[in-house]
Amino acid sequence: MKVSENHKAVSGPFTERRIEEICHDCFSSESERIAETGEKFVNYFVVNASSDGVLFKTIKEITHDINIPHQSLSKVLKVLEDKKVIYRRNGIIGLWKE
Repeated sequence: MKVSENHKAVSGPFTERRIEEICHDCFSSESERIAETGEKFVNYFVVNASSDGVLFKTIKEITHDINIPHQSLSKVLKVLEDKKVIYRRNGIIGLWKE
């Protein structure tokens, strides 16, 4: 997986290698559709999160921006929460610090 060149540079806690590891570790046991959606979301998160690793977007905004079904995004977020990659609180999605 490659982060699109039109996206801002991968920075902070993210590197292309780290993104690939997150996707592989979290979605390897999921269906191909969920794995693809997870990859889209992780790339979206990298581009749109603040430098502190917080995404201030609603589920509706995210599903519209990356053109995925609400149910698929909910599954992806659940997997990432269960694996302690992200947390969700009061309408924000944050990255757990290592």
